[in-house]
Amino acid sequence: ALWHTLAIGPGLTGRKDFQMFRLINGYRSDERGATATEYAMLVVFIALAIAAGAQTLGGGITTLFNNVATTLTGIQMPTP
Repeated sequence: ALWHTLAIGPGLTGRKDFQMFRLINGYRSDERGATATEYAMLVVFIALAIAAGAQTLGGGITTLFNNVATTLTGIQMPTP
């Protein structure tokens, strides 16, 4: 019957085929996995940006503290 073929999909002949067809279509329309993957990629990119920033900033802070230490080493403390 034509209505049966249209109802369950082309080339599907029985109830098991229809159940499999519905299951596959359910997975095709489910985007929860794609959303989780997008959030994971976002977290990775943010972590990389933080790591790169920390490395750059870390070098600057090291230089700053070395300059402060050098300056403080040359200062004579007055005695009371």
